[in-house]
Amino acid sequence: MWHQLATDGIDADRYQLGYAPHITLAIYPNEAPLDRLRTAIEDTCRNWEALPVRLSALGAFPGDGTVLWAVPVVTAELLARHQAIQIALPGLEVDAHYRPGAWVPHVTLSGALPHPGPALTTLLANWEPITGLLDRVDLVRFRPVEVLQSLSCPSSGSRS
Repeated sequence: MWHQLATDGIDADRYQLGYAPHITLAIYPNEAPLDRLRTAIEDTCRNWEALPVRLSALGAFPGDGTVLWAVPVVTAELLARHQAIQIALPGLEVDAHYRPGAWVPHVTLSGALPHPGPALTTLLANWEPITGLLDRVDLVRFRPVEVLQSLSCPSSGSRS
């Protein structure tokens, strides 16, 4: 989808980002203590297995520009992972959009578009639900993307 939006000259933001499609569980300020973030990720996520995910629809965040996104089916497991990150970092201020009760899980497909119609036309032309695995937890600083920590989440049954 990112490639098609870029190829059609509509939006290349995600395609050029240089980071795989993902669901963000939390965003913390750049000033957040890196050692505390690393420890929380390691302690909280080290035993997570790959989580099946199904992207079932398209969504839009309206605003000064419209951001388009793929809608994952929200499962108890996905919500539990989001909550686990929040619990692991008490007292650390998470971005308002990622707080419990406000978080909307999504896979971003575009940057802020002043006129999202052409992008929607492109995305809908070949849309079908996508099934995959959330198989990694990364601690990332961005823009540009810098992976500071990465934990693999093995598929069920592949742990020794």
